[in-house]
Amino acid sequence: MRVLYINPTFPPDYTGGAEVSIYHAMRGLMQRGIECTLLVVNNRQATDVDQWYSVDDIPTHRMTLRTRLPGQATFDPRIYRIVRRELAATRPDLVHINNVSGMSLAPFLACQHAGVPVIDTLHDLWLLCPNNMRYRTDGSFCDPAQFPNGCHQCFRNYQYWAAVPQRKRIFQRLTANVHTFISPSQALLERHVEAGYDRRRFRLLQYGFAEAIPTEPQDRQVRQIERSAPEHRTLVFAGGGSVNKGPQVVLDAIPTLIDQIENLRIIVAGGGEDRFLAQFRRYDPVVQVLSRIDFADMRSLFANADLTLVASTWHENSPVVIYENFQVGTPCVGSNFGGIPELITEDKTGYLFPPGDGQGLAEKVLRHFQKPAEQRRQMRRECVKTARQRFNFTTYLDTLCQLYGEVLHG
Repeated sequence: MRVLYINPTFPPDYTGGAEVSIYHAMRGLMQRGIECTLLVVNNRQATDVDQWYSVDDIPTHRMTLRTRLPGQATFDPRIYRIVRRELAATRPDLVHINNVSGMSLAPFLACQHAGVPVIDTLHDLWLLCPNNMRYRTDGSFCDPAQFPNGCHQCFRNYQYWAAVPQRKRIFQRLTANVHTFISPSQALLERHVEAGYDRRRFRLLQYGFAEAIPTEPQDRQVRQIERSAPEHRTLVFAGGGSVNKGPQVVLDAIPTLIDQIENLRIIVAGGGEDRFLAQFRRYDPVVQVLSRIDFADMRSLFANADLTLVASTWHENSPVVIYENFQVGTPCVGSNFGGIPELITEDKTGYLFPPGDGQGLAEKVLRHFQKPAEQRRQMRRECVKTARQRFNFTTYLDTLCQLYGEVLHG
């Protein structure tokens, strides 16, 4: 079987949850003898690039294009031609598309015209909303039941598609050839059904990742954190200064945490907006803002944390950061919103707090450190157990291969 994966980014460039999941899925499938290739195509770059490279044996073809024209957000004919050429060159049995922001919906039409079946994994709400998040300018979440055609008050600072008339009808038409939409969370699946999509086109499949093999961190900052871990009570926030990841929620909690917890250290990673990162730096040296960390070193960072904060204020799908933390035995404190509560079990693998509530977050962190050390160690063991049983990588690959077979054999 030959499978072509398509995504707008991949390491060593930007690495988010989608890219991490693609990395593990492709490597796992290749170990099972499935021939996989990745096409990275993006129309939001400063220069044109056409290069082949490899990431841990994953054959990757990157083609970036200079900034798109306004009408190319939904359909970019340049990307359509690129995908058609890639299909002709690799001759895949099926195509597995992931994120689409940055490459338009041209790959779907290219596959349709080439007669190649398509599966799409939904990592956010791009089918429903111009900013992929249903996140509004006032920080609230747009309810698809109330605004089935969009709220027209989109947050526009990040991945904004532009106001497309009849957007829902156009997107439904351009993705009509998708055999199955994979949703890693029930919450994400329900948001699409509420907005009018047919439930039968969706399949719930939570992520699975290969077990983390302990390695020496390559990043100097992470090595220093690892060496000094026994001296601190360490919190990690990987949302950086991205407003939808909840930096303001963490900032609201910091004064209480500093006042109540001895030897506290808060590690902030992930880049983002300077206005938030500057506020974090005001709490130096308790708060340490890291420069860019390679995704392979992030697991070392998580492994040396007592807790990881997932403070998102948007409708998170199924945050990969939680899976990664559970694998290394680190509980998470997460917003009780979106797909997050599907992953965290209160007092066993972490804690849930009301979204946007900085004091609620602080209370859960304080509660954790008030527990006896043995109870905290038991939580770490429970996280690893959850990763190995509920989010088993072999089971994930089995289900993915089964779905591929259903697509190919009708």
